[in-house]
Amino acid sequence: MIPQIRKLKYAQPFVAFYLELSSGRVIKVATPDHIALAEAGPGQVVVLDDDGTWTALSGLHLASVATNDPRPRRQNGQNA
Repeated sequence: MIPQIRKLKYAQPFVAFYLELSSGRVIKVATPDHIALAEAGPGQVVVLDDDGTWTALSGLHLASVATNDPRPRRQNGQNA
C-alpha cells in the first residue's frame, strides 16, 4: 500500500486522496504537503491536518487508498 500512496503523493497533477484505516476511520490527504512517508518496516505514514495536528499511522493499519471518499453518503449528499 505504501508504494501506491507514494505514487499518489508525487502524481502530477496532484489529486487529493483518502486513507481508510482498519478501524474504518477515513483520513483525507488534501495536498502532497499533508503527508510524509517513512521507509522502515511495514511503512509509517504521517498525515498533517490544516489545524497543525498530525496522525501517525502504521502501514499495517491501512485498509485502502482511494481518490474518492470511501465513506457512504447520506441521502442529503453528506458523508456519514
